[in-house]
Amino acid sequence: MSHQITERLMGHSHVAGLTPSAFQKEMSLNTKQRLARAKKLSLPPIVQPQDKPGTSHHKFSAAAPEQRSFQPCPPEVVFQNYSPGEVCEVPLVLRNRDKVPHLVKVTLKSSPYFQLVGPNDVCRKVPPGLYTTVRILFTPGQRKDYFHQLLCTTENEEFIVPIWAIGGRAILDFPDQLDFSTCPVKYTTQKTLLVHNVGNRPACYELSTQSPFSVTPAMGTLDVGDAVEVAVEFRPLKTGDHSRSLVVHYDTGEDTHTSLHARAVDAHIRLDRNTVTLEKTYITMSNSATVLIHNRSDITARFQWKAVDTEEQEEQLRQRQYHRIYQQQRHKLYSFLKEREVDITCRERLALLNHTFQSEVAKIRGDPMLLDDDIFSLVPKEGEIMPKCSAEISVFFTPQAAQVYERTVYCDISGRENRLPLLLMGEGLGPRVHLHFEELNIGEVFVRVTHRYEAYLINKGPIEAPFKLIPPTTAMGSCFTFLPQEGIVAPEKLQAIRVSFCPTIRGEFEEQFYFHVAESPKPVIFTVRGSVIGPTFHFDVPALHFGDIAFGFPHTLKCCLFNTSLTPMGFSLYIPGDGLGVPSVSSTTQIGKPSSQLWRKEVRVLIRPQEFTINPHSGTVRALGSQDIKVTLCPNTVGDYNLELVLDVEDVGRKVFALPLTARCIVPTLRVLNPVVELGHCCLKVLYDEKVTLVNDSDFPGCYCLLPQVWPCIHLLPSDFTGGVIRGIKGCQEHKEEAAAWYSSLAPSGIIEAHSSVQIPITLQAQLLGQCSITAKLAVFGRPGSPLNLVFKDGCAAAKAGKVLWAKVEHLNEAGRRAIIVPSLGMLLELAVFLKLPLLHLLTFPTFFLEQEIRLECVGQGPVVYVHPREINFGSIPVLEDCSKTLHLANQCKIPAAFQVEMAVERSCWRIEPSKGVVPPSSEVSVAVIANLNDTVKFQEKLKVFIENNPVTIIPLQAVGVGTTVVSDKPLVPKLDLKSCFSFSRCFYHFQLTNRGRRTQRLYWSTEGFRTFRRSARAPAPAGPPGKGAPPMPRPGSPVFKLCPAQVDLRPGQTVDMVLEGCSSTVQEVKERLLCHAVVGKETAKKQILQTDVICNFICPAVQMSPRAIAFRVEKKPSDVLTLQYQPLTLKNTSSLPFSVVLDVEQPFLVCNVNRKPLPANCKPVRVDVGKELHLCICFNPAYKNSLISWVVKKVLRVSFVEHPHVEKIPLRGEVYFPNLHLPTKAVDFGCIINDTEQELKMEMTNCSPLPVNYHWSFLTDSQVHPFTT
Repeated sequence: MSHQITERLMGHSHVAGLTPSAFQKEMSLNTKQRLARAKKLSLPPIVQPQDKPGTSHHKFSAAAPEQRSFQPCPPEVVFQNYSPGEVCEVPLVLRNRDKVPHLVKVTLKSSPYFQLVGPNDVCRKVPPGLYTTVRILFTPGQRKDYFHQLLCTTENEEFIVPIWAIGGRAILDFPDQLDFSTCPVKYTTQKTLLVHNVGNRPACYELSTQSPFSVTPAMGTLDVGDAVEVAVEFRPLKTGDHSRSLVVHYDTGEDTHTSLHARAVDAHIRLDRNTVTLEKTYITMSNSATVLIHNRSDITARFQWKAVDTEEQEEQLRQRQYHRIYQQQRHKLYSFLKEREVDITCRERLALLNHTFQSEVAKIRGDPMLLDDDIFSLVPKEGEIMPKCSAEISVFFTPQAAQVYERTVYCDISGRENRLPLLLMGEGLGPRVHLHFEELNIGEVFVRVTHRYEAYLINKGPIEAPFKLIPPTTAMGSCFTFLPQEGIVAPEKLQAIRVSFCPTIRGEFEEQFYFHVAESPKPVIFTVRGSVIGPTFHFDVPALHFGDIAFGFPHTLKCCLFNTSLTPMGFSLYIPGDGLGVPSVSSTTQIGKPSSQLWRKEVRVLIRPQEFTINPHSGTVRALGSQDIKVTLCPNTVGDYNLELVLDVEDVGRKVFALPLTARCIVPTLRVLNPVVELGHCCLKVLYDEKVTLVNDSDFPGCYCLLPQVWPCIHLLPSDFTGGVIRGIKGCQEHKEEAAAWYSSLAPSGIIEAHSSVQIPITLQAQLLGQCSITAKLAVFGRPGSPLNLVFKDGCAAAKAGKVLWAKVEHLNEAGRRAIIVPSLGMLLELAVFLKLPLLHLLTFPTFFLEQEIRLECVGQGPVVYVHPREINFGSIPVLEDCSKTLHLANQCKIPAAFQVEMAVERSCWRIEPSKGVVPPSSEVSVAVIANLNDTVKFQEKLKVFIENNPVTIIPLQAVGVGTTVVSDKPLVPKLDLKSCFSFSRCFYHFQLTNRGRRTQRLYWSTEGFRTFRRSARAPAPAGPPGKGAPPMPRPGSPVFKLCPAQVDLRPGQTVDMVLEGCSSTVQEVKERLLCHAVVGKETAKKQILQTDVICNFICPAVQMSPRAIAFRVEKKPSDVLTLQYQPLTLKNTSSLPFSVVLDVEQPFLVCNVNRKPLPANCKPVRVDVGKELHLCICFNPAYKNSLISWVVKKVLRVSFVEHPHVEKIPLRGEVYFPNLHLPTKAVDFGCIINDTEQELKMEMTNCSPLPVNYHWSFLTDSQVHPFTT
């Protein structure tokens, strides 16, 4: 309200520039003076225009509709400088400005402070040009601001006259104007004011002004009559006149303005010179000079050396630093968010990054941005100069490069608006280094021979000379090595450079090497010239002759290479006629790969393999030394070898020398002694072992392999091809499962020495029942054979078999290919005539392998398994439970028997475990046949037993289901113990019943000894607190528990939700038996399917309270202060169920927690678990009654239970005693007394308190106490 009154009364015109003296004068006026000043009349705003033509006899008015009929004087009623309880009166004149009379009604709403003199809300008729007077009375209760409104109503309008009452105000006696006169620029000038509070209330104020002025303190409080020092400072940054305003803002809303004036000028401060030129200085060394700052003014000047001319440029540098720090922190933040997608330490890391960023920003903000230059430095960088004194500044020059430096620095000093410039100049000199000789001629040298020389770098300067070799870019330059390549030459010293030269290129050369000297404009040049020559050599043998070598068996020869020169010789050996393919395969490698395609070579290899190995094939022979060479041949090509071993010499040329090389490759002939192997009867998939003898009659070792079993298909090109070349052979695996038997070998391949024999183990496994005969093929490594699976049988084997096979050609014109089996060499000749090809062409292109045929014969048989029993009868078994019987499978042979057992129909009530497996040889396996019936009927099904390679066995099954197919998801039978429950509260037990049978069932629930439950579809209401809305208690003679729904139909697979509800009004233990009967399917009779005993103990909440009663006693002595009293209260749950309590007590008592904090009025019930204690405090307020009379209060603390209507009560008693006296009467009547006489009366005074009373008598007249003595 104070702000509204101030804004209304003083904020229209002159308050924006109100001076302290004007404000003090304004606030010193009383109500009458304020009324006398209200000379300016203004029309009040119309609240609501009236349109009531029937209320006036004058139909026409001289005043326009937009003009006001009445003018109040004063327009606003203001009371000021009043005292509490003092009645103030202000007359309000309402003048009729119209030319016709008007009725006016003045209404003042009821207020304890403002009243109208005379009747309220009464119409008055005012003639034209005259006025009526209304008197307003104001009776303040306090010295504060008040506001009210007076409503004036005429026939045409309603307007309001505001009524204001301005209370006490604080007034600070600031001057109206403060002049600083002339002051130095960039220097702080201060004036101190002693300000008093001359108002009539404490001042709470804020002080503010604008730059370049400042004021301290900025805010404060000041009691009436007190004083405070206020410092006003003037620190201009520009010269010229400055005018601002010092604003005092009061908490009541008023502002006063004190004018501040000052003039800023430059002080008499200067440099002794504007340019400093320093002597030439070597880099890394320093030179110095001095410059003086003269202070001829009367102030202490503070100076700082800066790198820029103005503060704007300095701020730009600071902004660049801000941007750099921001970019760094942004990069860190992005990296952090990219690494940590999800982390519990994310907030802490972000807070740390933010704190780091704020610290860097604060550091930059507080940086004075002093001069920081690596070349020129000034000492000191900042300081103070006393009045009429000078300061000496040292300028240091430390060049870092050989060049001329120029810098302009600026002196920012107090008393000068612009910074003083100073130009610094200096020149840096680099080191002076040269070689003691600049050219080296080394003459003729051998290639690959290292030669060493030495050169010297000399430093003739006073500083160190760091140097570094610039790496050469030419091929000959890279053969030179300089040590050290970089370093430092001390002043007036020299540095030895060791030069090593190992040429790799022959011929004359001239190379220039450059040494870069730090801070030197030109490098040091070193020139080397000379000539390089190559080595000479020869072999110790004229040729390498290998002779005859078996196919795939390596053979090695040696030779020696001699170097007859004085320089090492790099060489490289190779054989141009050798193959370019993969390395050739040796017999020891081939025997480890029986499944390799090299045993069945189908396509001619277009790239010949690499058959020669040279060790070493390259290297370096030392000067006047030798190198042993080993050449190994592993032949994979049948025929003669006439090749050359070629030598390339490094730095001399390619194919410098060729050494002749000859050899011949031979494949031995091998034969099988027993080509037919008979094994007799064999069980299916059982391995049987035999051996085959292989004989080598030749003079060379051989390599053999028993080929893995394949099912070949022979493919030829169409008959119209040119040249008759057989393109390939391809093995087909799709008929593997149809094979009668499989064979394999633990050692299918090996090496047979010359004139010796070996035994090859063969393992046979029969796959089909009955007679079977298969062919195993033996290949010789390197022997030509047929990719058409040509089988060559010797004459004896063919004679024994008594068969002659001829080529069969089928579908020649349609398929365009032939499948041919050729049993003898003669038939191979006929095949050559048929294809119109020479026999040599068939045997050599593409490469063939010679294969020996071995015939394997046997008779296959399967397992014998006995199955018993032949029929299984389960009898009567419970439904929905597993019942198992055992089926035995006995294997009476020596091979395992795979079996599979399954039911004849799908969705059977029987299952088999395991349903399939293997019966070991001569063993028995038990199979569990498990029945799980889903109806109370007779079931009959059949079981099928499948034995591998045996007929199917059928086993009949039979079972009868008993019991019920209705099951519960929770334990329900034989009894259901619900433990404990509060009486008067409902207990619930939710469960589900599911029909897992095949037929619909109708269920009926009842309680043993009571009538059947009535059918109800209404679900039970949720349990609520006792009292209002409590559940109805069961009627006498009815069961405590009931089930909902009591009757239900369950279709197969259907589930229904069941609710068991119980409630008792007495404390007791209840045991009732629930029965469930069912009508299954189309049956008409009910039968009992479930029986459960429900047990529940209904109890009452039990709480142990300590203490049972609480009493407070407070004796108030004169020196004591009444404070809150507390006593502990403990509630312990001694019942078997948790409960929630609600505590209720009346004033002056309160319930508090253990921390003595009062519980809120809308506090939720407090839960107390079983055996737990609730610790509280009872609070008593002895100062509840604002009286000094002793008093006693009795209340009850009610402890209610949410779960039960039972209520516990704790008596509370509070006693407060003061030093009290009891008088028998409240008045002393002396009656009529004659003048100048005395009369004495006596009365008895009793101390009715437990405290001693010290008292004295006094008379009370006109609110004044007059003590007297007796």
